Amino acid sequence: MIVSEAIVKILEKEGITDAFGIPGAGINGLYKYMAKSKIRHYTHRHEECCVHAAGGYFRASGNMAVAMCTSGPGATNFVTGIYTCNIDSIPVIAITGQAVRSQLGKDPFQCVDIAKICEPVAKKTYCVTEPEKIPQVFSEAFRIAKEGKPGPVVIDLPLDVQNAEIEFDLNSYQPQTVFSPAPDPTLISQAIEMIREAKTPLMIMGGGVVLAGAEKECVKLAETFNMPVITTYMAKGAIPLEHPLNAGHCGIQVGQPIGNKVFLESDLVLGIGCRFTDRHTGDIKVYRGNRKFIHINIESSEINKIFPADLGIIADAKKAIAALQEKAGTTKSDWDMPQRLPKLRKELARKTDYDCKPINPHRAFAELNKYFGEHEAIFTTGCGITQIWSGQLQEIDQPRHYLPSGGAGCLGYDIPAAFAHVR
Repeated sequence: MIVSEAIVKILEKEGITDAFGIPGAGINGLYKYMAKSKIRHYTHRHEECCVHAAGGYFRASGNMAVAMCTSGPGATNFVTGIYTCNIDSIPVIAITGQAVRSQLGKDPFQCVDIAKICEPVAKKTYCVTEPEKIPQVFSEAFRIAKEGKPGPVVIDLPLDVQNAEIEFDLNSYQPQTVFSPAPDPTLISQAIEMIREAKTPLMIMGGGVVLAGAEKECVKLAETFNMPVITTYMAKGAIPLEHPLNAGHCGIQVGQPIGNKVFLESDLVLGIGCRFTDRHTGDIKVYRGNRKFIHINIESSEINKIFPADLGIIADAKKAIAALQEKAGTTKSDWDMPQRLPKLRKELARKTDYDCKPINPHRAFAELNKYFGEHEAIFTTGCGITQIWSGQLQEIDQPRHYLPSGGAGCLGYDIPAAFAHVR
């Protein structure tokens, strides 16, 4: 079987239904067989947009997509999209074309070591020079993209590799099992004891909860503990707007007054699937204060990266939440904040009912909230002051309905990310 045909069949078996790309000489070996596939393909006008669209597709649906482009400048245009996906933990398979193997390292037309260039900003990169290894590489790439902290994987394909013939039996190809770590029961018991001893405990729901599909379970756990819930920017919409325990966001730029107030009154923070990065924390000394932190994250390197946690638990968010729920018993906070929250949300809400001319941004977002609040609209946003206004003022009532470029703050992200949902 021709390698490109094998790749397309592997993509189909891995569940890929949509691809975003731009054809070109260096990748046309693969496109020949994409044309015969059931995979829907959307052509863009800039390679960076292909990756943003594939990333946006996952953010909204929870299903992976593929980004494709040709060699040289096409591949280097992928870099910003790869970085954007990587810092926001978005799994994407990014396939780039390449010069033939005999020309690698000899500076031929449109030849660049994209695998090396993307190493710092991708979860994994490959330049496949042995055609027979294609099935192994793609199988491993899908597992790596999804396992642990998700992220983009780059696969660079020399043109003669795309057109080579290999022995391949599709029936023997099986997607790899993705390992999902369960929490240490002893640490879960310690977390429960810390929560019981706290007087003003708070939950932070991070983007990892959304990635794990555990939003409802997380809210239920907060109800069990009677804990206010602050969402990070990447988890915006993961708890209903009017839920009694919703305490908004905290931090700088996209934070909200209510989130900052509730956070500063807390003495213990249960952070699930979050990373404590600068936009959320602001001044670390003020953020840490005298409060204790329980940090749950699927990726061990994220725990203690920003500051030492009082208790770190390496686990999939959904499994950790289930374990906490099982051990919670009658653990319930006596903090009166949950009773105060509905009133505080109104008192500390940003003013938006301006009637000045020309219309100001606060009023614009108020009108957007008023109109789209009755519809299941999905929003994207790039960066700059518009993202700050959006983070503070935009009302999102469901998970996977707000798709920002969170860690990268990438201008030009929003339109291709939105494009991924129009088909």
